[in-house]
Amino acid sequence: MKITWLDNLRVNATIGVLLIHASATILFRFTKVPADYWWIANLYNGGYRYVVPIFVMLSGALLLPREEAIVPFLKKSFMRIVLPFLFYNLIFSLFNWQVRLRGKAFGFSDGLTWLGEQYFNGASYHFWYIYMIIGIYLFIPIIGRWIRSAPESHIQYFIGIWGLTILFNNPHFPYLKLPVALTDFTGYVGYLVLGYYLSTKEFSSRIKRIAWALFLTGTLWTMLGSYYFTAQSGKFYGLLYANFSPSVVLATIGLFLLFRYQNPDVVVLAPFRDWVSSHSYGIYLVHIIVLFYLAKAGVYGEMLHPSIGVPLTALACLLISGGIVWLLRKIPLIKYLAG
Repeated sequence: MKITWLDNLRVNATIGVLLIHASATILFRFTKVPADYWWIANLYNGGYRYVVPIFVMLSGALLLPREEAIVPFLKKSFMRIVLPFLFYNLIFSLFNWQVRLRGKAFGFSDGLTWLGEQYFNGASYHFWYIYMIIGIYLFIPIIGRWIRSAPESHIQYFIGIWGLTILFNNPHFPYLKLPVALTDFTGYVGYLVLGYYLSTKEFSSRIKRIAWALFLTGTLWTMLGSYYFTAQSGKFYGLLYANFSPSVVLATIGLFLLFRYQNPDVVVLAPFRDWVSSHSYGIYLVHIIVLFYLAKAGVYGEMLHPSIGVPLTALACLLISGGIVWLLRKIPLIKYLAG
């Protein structure tokens, strides 16, 4: 069943990933770029730190309510998540072989060994998310069975303990130490459960104001705090950008609720929204290579002022990446690997 606000949220997060990666290099050149350049990069990066948590919460909202046997679920997930990843991982491995080893003396056997290591270790830094989400999917049949029959108080209890682990594990709060192991409550499973809970619970009419307050508080905390600590140390400080930073958690919850209760839907953009949403996984998988070749062609965040250059680069990357996925889906057999 199509749920418009979840599609809108997926598209927002997909575009957010591209904006983050199109502007990230500026962040690491604090004092070496104009202050307004750095602040624009901080705006895009700090403002969209919710993207990974949102993707996990979307999985919770969409998959946990469904009752499905373990084997069919895992088979479907393998076809939809793992097969495309294996395909793109091979593409990135070959890409790295050509780009990173070009001109270097490398025997054929050593080259194959290097290629194998690339493939089995993950050929691109953004693939960490795929390894994480595969692990999450292995838990979904078990968590789904529990959560569909659990009283609301049990779900709230889990989320509450998960929230405490975020504070106790955060270096910004060194005085909050707990000598009790709470590892079963930590990690991205918390976002999975949170996505289910916030998409199914009915809230009062005040929720929109609360959601705005959470989103703005979390976002400003992330951006202003990152600037403060970066200015203090003289180099980029990214701890507040972490997916389990309290500021990111607040912003993520606020944004999720805003999309649920305000549903910013523009009818004229619906076909484009649906296209991006249906191609979002493939776009995520391929976009790093697209950004690389865009930069080679002179299209990157600083080709103009970043306030313009970054969104233009992200838009170009979105259209090209989506186009690649669209074309691959037209090829027999390959269409199952396109994402």
